[in-house]
Amino acid sequence: MFNYESRIENARKVINEADYILIGAGAGLSTAAGLEYSGDKFKNNFGDFINKYHFTDLYTATFYDFQTQEEKWAFWARLINLNRYNKEPLKLYSEIFNLIKDKDYFVLTTNVDAQFEIAGFNKENIFATQGDYGMLQCSKACHNKLYSNKELVEKWLKNTKDCKVPSNEVMYCPVCNEEMDVNLRKDAYFVEDDY
Repeated sequence: MFNYESRIENARKVINEADYILIGAGAGLSTAAGLEYSGDKFKNNFGDFINKYHFTDLYTATFYDFQTQEEKWAFWARLINLNRYNKEPLKLYSEIFNLIKDKDYFVLTTNVDAQFEIAGFNKENIFATQGDYGMLQCSKACHNKLYSNKELVEKWLKNTKDCKVPSNEVMYCPVCNEEMDVNLRKDAYFVEDDY
């Protein structure tokens, strides 16, 4: 039988004595912190999309092939707002930050929700290998630049009607005029820049 209290105390001691901390984190950390892709949170925030597109959970919905950019961005704006632009840091991330904030540290994460940064971790010390919900890129990767989507997401949320954003609010690549995409490592067009 595991003695969790002694294991936690041992981990605290090791952290306190360490010269440098390397944090590796994946989806399980954000799930433990409260970000959900199913259940009541999904149903309460995506009821209209569930009714219209028959989505069963938020994760599989991210693979849905929307017929229009207006539909795509109405969905993504809501997802991004829900799991990227929360107003307060998630408690678990804040607790981890408080444990190591006075140490030299580096974070290697596959999470795209930027919760480390929101909790106070220096973004220069974070390598998010799979991208960031808060950034847009050219869908064809014609250039190596990322664009913040915060203002667009706010506008899209405000103006979404019948699971669509207005056509004049859809953003296209400023270089090649192709569609934009969320900065996620999902195909050969993933863009990394100095962000």
